[in-house]
Amino acid sequence: MRGVARLASKRFAVGERGASSGSSNALGDAIDREVNEGLAYMFWGRLVALGTLAAGALLAVPLDRSGLYVVAIVAFALLNAVSFGLARNSRYATVATWLFVAVDAAVLTYIFVTPSPFAVEGWTSQLNLRLPNFLYLGVFLVSMALSYSPALVIWSGVVTIVIWNIAYCWIATRPNSIAYGSDLLNGGVSDADIIALVLDPRSVSLINLSYQTMFLVLVTVILAISVWRSRRLVRRQVAAEAQRSALSRYFSPNIVRELSSVPSGFGEPTLQTAAILFADMVGFTKISERLAPEDLVKLLKEFHARLATVAFDHGGTVDKYIGDEIMVHFGTPRPRPDDAARALLCAREMLEQIRLWNEQRVARGDYVIEVGIGVHYGEVIVGNIGDERRLEYTVLGDTVNVASRLERLTRKIGTPLAVSEDLLTAARAQSSNPASIVQGLQPDQVRFVRGRRRPIAVWYLPPTEQQQSGRGASRRQHAVPSEMEQVD
Repeated sequence: MRGVARLASKRFAVGERGASSGSSNALGDAIDREVNEGLAYMFWGRLVALGTLAAGALLAVPLDRSGLYVVAIVAFALLNAVSFGLARNSRYATVATWLFVAVDAAVLTYIFVTPSPFAVEGWTSQLNLRLPNFLYLGVFLVSMALSYSPALVIWSGVVTIVIWNIAYCWIATRPNSIAYGSDLLNGGVSDADIIALVLDPRSVSLINLSYQTMFLVLVTVILAISVWRSRRLVRRQVAAEAQRSALSRYFSPNIVRELSSVPSGFGEPTLQTAAILFADMVGFTKISERLAPEDLVKLLKEFHARLATVAFDHGGTVDKYIGDEIMVHFGTPRPRPDDAARALLCAREMLEQIRLWNEQRVARGDYVIEVGIGVHYGEVIVGNIGDERRLEYTVLGDTVNVASRLERLTRKIGTPLAVSEDLLTAARAQSSNPASIVQGLQPDQVRFVRGRRRPIAVWYLPPTEQQQSGRGASRRQHAVPSEMEQVD
């Protein structure tokens, strides 16, 4: 996408800065949404886990002894509900979330290190440290990954490690505890004494604590990295979508797709065939004189939007807007086998859309909008034109000049559409229904274009009754086919 950003920034520097700001806002909003949704997932995920534990306790432990476990699980669920409610609705959502994470870790640790009232006689806190309850702290940390916040994952890991170590060491330092570490193996103690010490109900292994601490550290680090990578992926996706959205304001969809698929953007300008279409509003100067600036801008936006939509629907590339005029090419950035046919169909559809628009305008008492369209087909130079400070993707060449002259010719001969015979020939060859694509077009005389030595044969579309009434005094004034005239 680097080529995309480079081309967009060179062509539209100001717009790109605005798009960058919009991209940052969209990125922040997307991350916030994921974090908020993550809190909800974390809450419901914990409820499912707690429900599973409660069901397991009821099935595995006699009812008279499992009641206390269920009460503890329900209390923990209520604690999570309070935490979730404050995180969603409180002004101090972040503080509340982080505080309750510490409370959760403390409550879990207390439950795991405190002997159950229903434990067998002689059961000690030291023996509780040997149970697999510790693994549920790992489940607790894993649930924090649903928060979609690396900072919260790290905070949860740090708090859990600290609280678990404090609780473990508190039990290990009790007067009735016998704590031992790895130095036991180096003290000349017999194997039988080591086994007896390990099996002693009062013994506490500091070796296990080191393993457990390392386990919690690794789980925290891996989860934090995973969540961080997920956030990076979201950032990339949001940034790419924002960039694509920004480009779509300036480029046609097919140009955006091409830019997105080719990392280096477009290469050097190339020579290829393409169909060029020019369309503009007839009598725009007079219209602009009688409209307020804001009304004029509104009219132009609606006019351009209708024509651009038709162009995009037919696979055209909107090159630029020049006042009331729109320039569209077909066959860029890559030629297609039906470029000329699509250009002619697009021109007809543009006329139809303007006709429908005029029906709406007349119904509400507005004046009719007229349009003149010129289309030509031939070789053009396609690519980035300009210098390093400002590049513009466009088409150049005699074909562009002829298409522009044909659009101007529509006023002279009183027609909404003038096309070259080159376009018509290519459209016939490319269309599956040649008769329908040229239906209604009539041959005009051969005309010279200013600055061009060879004349061009022109075809035109007779104006409809609506177009004739809209043009008023402007009537078709073409000469006999044998005569040649110059197109200004």
